[in-house]
Amino acid sequence: MKNNIEHLYIHIPFCKEICTYCDFYRTKTKDENIKEKYILKIIDELKDDNNKYKTIYLGGGTPNYLTDEMLDKLLSILSLKLENKYEFTIECNPEFLNSSQAKILKKNKVNRVSLGVQTFNEGILKILKRGHRNIDVYNALKYLKENEINNISIDLIYNLPLLKKDDLYESFDFIKNNDIKHISFYSLEIKEGSILNKSKYKINKDIEEDQLEIIKKEFEKLNFNRYEISNWSISKEYESNHNKAYWDLKDWKSIGVSGYGFENNIYYYNEGNINDWKKVNQNWTKKDIYENIFIMGLRQVVGINLGNERNKEAFEYIKNKLNYDLIQIENNYLKAKNIDLLHNILLDII
Repeated sequence: MKNNIEHLYIHIPFCKEICTYCDFYRTKTKDENIKEKYILKIIDELKDDNNKYKTIYLGGGTPNYLTDEMLDKLLSILSLKLENKYEFTIECNPEFLNSSQAKILKKNKVNRVSLGVQTFNEGILKILKRGHRNIDVYNALKYLKENEINNISIDLIYNLPLLKKDDLYESFDFIKNNDIKHISFYSLEIKEGSILNKSKYKINKDIEEDQLEIIKKEFEKLNFNRYEISNWSISKEYESNHNKAYWDLKDWKSIGVSGYGFENNIYYYNEGNINDWKKVNQNWTKKDIYENIFIMGLRQVVGINLGNERNKEAFEYIKNKLNYDLIQIENNYLKAKNIDLLHNILLDII
């Protein structure tokens, strides 16, 4: 029987190298048999799935580190599970995105690509253990556009080790000159399982704040809209609908090791390894759901729609904890007055 889940996340954990800032579940392997076994397990799980999805997102790891044959096999099955109007996104590392791969993406209805660029300073790319160089980014764009995939997002990171103001300006020159429609520009976080954390690298908060101010001013010059704390787009049409489903705490299904899902008010984690995983309920209470409506919803510039019944219940539950110097209600949306102070707002809630 069909249910009403409209969003699907697939986790592909394979990488050629492990980036120094990353702590997602990932495994470094060149063994195609290991990768194929994993993909076949995902395909097997999809056989019992009767949903039609408005958004599908392949994340990682490095989803396009699969062979053409494996990628085609997986995408062809996923393409059958799309609604008529859909967003089908794959994360890609530029160095693997060649002409034949771009053709496979187009053939299988992928209409949005998120390119992991991070920075255009090639010295810093080496420090991060990124496998691409700037020429790979330009080539990836060329192959995608040749196949009429024009909804291209790029991931960038600021406050990286050795990153200077000139590096930020170089990124904005690239955005301006290459018709990039969407950018996720993240502040570097030192995550527990990352190589940077193990090497005791410390973040300089003053540099982080200075670089964020430059980023905001440069986006303003390009008429980009900031719609979430780390996401900007040239127009609403290019905002990530899949990520907005997370931030609005809509139901989404997750397939693949280490993926998190939320279905029918049950939040779960796919626990295990690349050979075997199972859904483990995270036992969220109503309080957990209400808190996460705020944790995720306040990330968005527009805020939380209080016209939604569940959101209204969450507001009634949490309203006495809120600092009204930092938040406001406007047109029945609860939102941060300054989204850059989100951390302070959430401290009051949790």
